[in-house]
Amino acid sequence: MTEVKSLEDLARTMDALGHPIRLRIIALLKMNGSLYLADIAKRLGISRALAKVHLNKLQRAGLVVSRVELIPGEARALRYYQLVDFKLTVDPDYIVKLMGGDYE
Repeated sequence: MTEVKSLEDLARTMDALGHPIRLRIIALLKMNGSLYLADIAKRLGISRALAKVHLNKLQRAGLVVSRVELIPGEARALRYYQLVDFKLTVDPDYIVKLMGGDYE
């Protein structure tokens, strides 16, 4: 599970969640488990390049992980993406806690 330990972590996570396509990717992975890039793009009706941009942002935030699987009998591989379990609840008290409560 992704853990938010600082304001920077929180900002990165919220930024990653701040686009409708990335929210759709999260929903798609939650409902279907592990999917490869072309399948995600096709199901969302977007290009693979655009899907990759959004998946990279989710991956940098620790919300998605990927793995490469070789296709048996072929000289190619597919990159599969999977959702990382997370729960995010944000309120002012939580933000103060992440700051260390140093501001008054």
